[in-house]
Amino acid sequence: MERSPGPTESGLPQMVEAALAAPGRLRDWPSPLKAAWEAERSPRVRRELAFQFKLGSAVTVGTVLIDLLAVPQMALTALILRIVTIIPLNILGLVLLRRDRIQPAKAIAALTLAIFGASAIWLSTYGSSDVIARIGMATMLLLVLSLHVLPFTVAEKLRYALLFSLATWAAGLVPNALPPKLLLQHMVLTLLAGGGAMVLAQRFWQFEARDFLRSLQDRVVRKELEQRNGLLRELSESDPLTGLANRRNFERVFEEVRAAADDGVTALMMIDLDHFKDFNDRHGHQAGDRCLVEVARVLERCLVRHGGHVARFGGEEFIAVFRESDACDGAMLAERLREAVSALAIPTGPGHWSRITASIGVARSSRGQGLSELIARADEALYRAKLRGRDRVELAYSGVEELG
Repeated sequence: MERSPGPTESGLPQMVEAALAAPGRLRDWPSPLKAAWEAERSPRVRRELAFQFKLGSAVTVGTVLIDLLAVPQMALTALILRIVTIIPLNILGLVLLRRDRIQPAKAIAALTLAIFGASAIWLSTYGSSDVIARIGMATMLLLVLSLHVLPFTVAEKLRYALLFSLATWAAGLVPNALPPKLLLQHMVLTLLAGGGAMVLAQRFWQFEARDFLRSLQDRVVRKELEQRNGLLRELSESDPLTGLANRRNFERVFEEVRAAADDGVTALMMIDLDHFKDFNDRHGHQAGDRCLVEVARVLERCLVRHGGHVARFGGEEFIAVFRESDACDGAMLAERLREAVSALAIPTGPGHWSRITASIGVARSSRGQGLSELIARADEALYRAKLRGRDRVELAYSGVEELG
């Protein structure tokens, strides 16, 4: 039975093991790992960016109260500046996310934060030294927090930190310059805070990558176990050569069919290939195996069409169960099975075919007889079919009938 390639066949466990040695170096990861990483992160990145765009718009309007307390004469100008620049950019970011344009949306998120930080420093230039110090600390806190929460890669966070720093430094120079000492202090503290935040960002990135790899490793192992358990379950319930149910599985199927039959008649058939040992000796074991496979296919195809089930009972013997109906009873279906088997052309070599016949014994039950009793009755009918010349159907009625 063919199976699709599983995780172990694709080499994914080995890729994960190698990546765990340096989890933060995504550029060195194989393409399948990178694709899995992007598929894992993309939904979360979209959600977090959307939340930050909405929160940023609310904060833009809400900070007017702080501006009124800090620099009342410039509060309205600062509000207008932010509304004109930040809110439209946040709306654009949400639109980009809806269109699955994540990278441009990230750029918009970085730009809006840089504008907000720059507008705060610009506003502080019109306040006292105390106001300048407080707003400067607030912008550094904004930089540190944003570096922690933004769903960016380490490289993207580094570019954002540079953009934010340059924007706030420029706002401290023009149009209304900060005192040189305070400007230098702001620059130094920004570098220290941003540098420390980047070190933490790198560490958190490694932790996130390691958690992803371990989670992926667990999923791969779990999937592998599920596949193995499924294969073991399949092997325990099916015949490896023909793919039919085995005897153990047939017992369960029989109980299900009998339960569904209610007061109806259940027919059980014992099917044995005639002179199979001679066929095997004459044409070889490979031809014998092909014969069993071909017979299994035709039996299953015919029985499934009528709602029946077939299993390999052992060797060249098969067992089938069928719920009789007005359109078809067990004897009729058994005769169709016999004809279908005898019509088969079994390939025995290049350009050579041979035929096989089957004898079938049928036992019918409408009183909830057990499987063992039905098998014994059907086997007795099969034995009678063998004695009467093979390639025939015999019924295990109380009064014996012949068909064919």
